[in-house]
Amino acid sequence: MMTEMNISTLKLADGSAVEVKPVYSASIPIAKKEEAFKWLRDNDLGDLIKNEVTVSFGRNEDNKAATYAVLAQGQGYQPVQKLKVEPMTLKALVRERIESGREIPSDLFNVYAGSRTTIKRK
Repeated sequence: MMTEMNISTLKLADGSAVEVKPVYSASIPIAKKEEAFKWLRDNDLGDLIKNEVTVSFGRNEDNKAATYAVLAQGQGYQPVQKLKVEPMTLKALVRERIESGREIPSDLFNVYAGSRTTIKRK
């Protein structure tokens, strides 16, 4: 009812208050990961995608690690590559796009938009 009346905070004479804030969340389902990344890239948001390449070395392999840092795959090592979007970054993107009235495909990003009501007593 407060949202319909465009009221976010209601303070009472005794110091109590009721506050309604928007809440957003999102995640990328594993099955839709490639589609979601394609949508981000197609909408000039590809910089949100982190591309991590990790290589593990054993004990006393500092020399190999240094060589790999310089030569990478050219030396025959097999790196592990992981593409991801940080959860808080995705949440901020969803909030920004919803609040500005811009599109974000909820099927690709498991978008949730709701309200949280907080009641504070004196």
